[in-house]
Amino acid sequence: MGELTMPYWLESDTYADDPVWDVLAGGRADRVDQLQAAYTRLKSAASHQLTDGYLTEGTALRYCRGRRQLLDLLCTSVLDQPPRLHRPGDECTCLGDTPWIEGYSFRIHAFLRRNPSKAEYLRNRAQRADLKDPRLKAMVYDRDGGSCRYCRSGPLSPKAGRARDRRKVLSYDHVDPDQPAGPDGSGLVVACGRCNEAKGHRTPYEADMALLPAPTAAERAAWTARGTVLQDLPDQTRITAETAPDHRSDADPVTDRTTDPPDVPTADPDDNTGGDVRPDHDDHQHDQPVPWSGKGAGTGRGGHPTDPPPAPPLRPQQPRAPDSPDIYHRRSRAPAPADPYIWPPGAVPVQPPPSEDHHGKP
Repeated sequence: MGELTMPYWLESDTYADDPVWDVLAGGRADRVDQLQAAYTRLKSAASHQLTDGYLTEGTALRYCRGRRQLLDLLCTSVLDQPPRLHRPGDECTCLGDTPWIEGYSFRIHAFLRRNPSKAEYLRNRAQRADLKDPRLKAMVYDRDGGSCRYCRSGPLSPKAGRARDRRKVLSYDHVDPDQPAGPDGSGLVVACGRCNEAKGHRTPYEADMALLPAPTAAERAAWTARGTVLQDLPDQTRITAETAPDHRSDADPVTDRTTDPPDVPTADPDDNTGGDVRPDHDDHQHDQPVPWSGKGAGTGRGGHPTDPPPAPPLRPQQPRAPDSPDIYHRRSRAPAPADPYIWPPGAVPVQPPPSEDHHGKP
């Protein structure tokens, strides 16, 4: 089935009852309805066009049904609150320190506080496509010997998706939660359910975990001949038949249960274990460790305006504040571990963010 591209945006439960509307409308109920309807259409347009809340003059007037007075009211500050729409030159914390993108005349107040940026939307779509690509997953499975790249449990079987012991569950993890797998699949690795859930939506550095090197051809052959062996990391509680949990939790979800319904109504949106994992017989590189990109959030802040002004240039995704986390990852973008990680021998050295000054041992 094709990608779901239906636009959406999130609104607070108090949206309709905010006293700002009554003040802007001068107490007229019909004007309140007009303002709320126009504002809703503007948000829908910004969401559909992936403009991070920016609107051109023509788009804004069109969705206000040509009523300049409605547009002016939405740009008016009342009750000591910011206006619903910002113009170039406005000062507001929601605008951040980045310069206004030329070609746009308005920007919806705090649009990115509750809604995904273009960078986040495109990242989520790309990661969802990764986990629906059987060729990519087959290549990654073959490269990693079907074993977890964090604890070496494996080889794992796709038939164990409902096992109580999460070390038996085959899943695929995006090493950097803000990046897709990439053309060579280096950003996607095999992970057991336990390690994937423990890592969550963090980089290995943020999760204080080591990304182990991809196995050699000899190691893969030995693991296949040996059969499945389950491992525990040093800081993990040993799993036995009595202590195995009887639940599933989120592990690298590629859809959001609230905002991103699955393509198949009966499918489990958190199940990333499906698909054929038999490797294709193409020439893949098997013996090279997966490199770490060292990058943080994806690039973005662009748009597709329907009017003549050109699309704005791409910009880096800005760190999110704790009160407006990334709705896909449910966290702000820049958490920092308390101490640098001391990497075990042979582990791929995942570097800390370049903006932080860490002095860990190599």
